[in-house]
Amino acid sequence: MSNKRNLYEIAESVADITLELMEDSIDWQLSDYPANGDDYNAIHSQVMQRAIEIMYKQNTITQR
Repeated sequence: MSNKRNLYEIAESVADITLELMEDSIDWQLSDYPANGDDYNAIHSQVMQRAIEIMYKQNTITQR
């Protein structure tokens, strides 16, 4: 069981780092996008969600 827990901790750490990098990357990509405040946050969230969906689909395809 300790191996599974260790793998979970590794995956959790990778997820934390990846989300932080994605946040910064999305901010950079949206730097010229004409939105601010709540509108910007909604757009940022939508981009994040779509990027995660794309990564999930790409990973699912490669796992077949």
